[in-house]
Amino acid sequence: MPRLPSSRRGVVWFRWKILITISTALCILALFCINRQSNSTATTTTLSSSLSVARSRIPLVKYSGDRPKLAFLFLARRDLPLDFLWDRFFKSADQRNFSIYVHSIPGFVFDESSTRSHFFYNRQLKNSIEVVWGESSMIAAERLLLASALEDPSNQRFVLLSDSCVPLYDFGYIYRYLVSSPKSFVDSFLDKDNRYTMKMFPVIRKEKWRKGSQTVSFARYWKFELF
Repeated sequence: MPRLPSSRRGVVWFRWKILITISTALCILALFCINRQSNSTATTTTLSSSLSVARSRIPLVKYSGDRPKLAFLFLARRDLPLDFLWDRFFKSADQRNFSIYVHSIPGFVFDESSTRSHFFYNRQLKNSIEVVWGESSMIAAERLLLASALEDPSNQRFVLLSDSCVPLYDFGYIYRYLVSSPKSFVDSFLDKDNRYTMKMFPVIRKEKWRKGSQTVSFARYWKFELF
């Protein structure tokens, strides 16, 4: 059988290398997608379990006390870089008037080595999840924060905050303003900048997408629809 010229053999071998490279890349991409889907499924299962447990702990008796609390819900990437400002804020308050909940990366602990304020010691959720900014996992983390705060019937107002938020008024002013108001404060409007991404699908569908500030405040009602 006649052998191919060396130049022809080089072309054939080059084509085989391209084919092998493409096949390898497709296999790696497929494995990555399978792994991501598996992690997403596992996270969803864990989240559903955590939320079910949280729901079961929400008291069925309406709060009748005379000292309603503000629940501060911090959604953090890791630590709270502005904790020294919040420390001054909480020092001016009666500790019976507020609660603190922090969602950070799983396993992160707020103690004397990770925060400058004792108000945040051991305030992180035990059932936190991995959060990717701009994806639906942020909403899942916010739900976990709210579910934990609802376990305390004296928490009557909820304030969702990021790790970059700072208080502009003292605690007394904010407490009186929120507790005396029957309204919730939520920023939501149509997105004209097309910031929707497919990373949010299918948890958030495009026709349901609205833009707004992460910082919101809302009241607790007897029939509060959480999920």
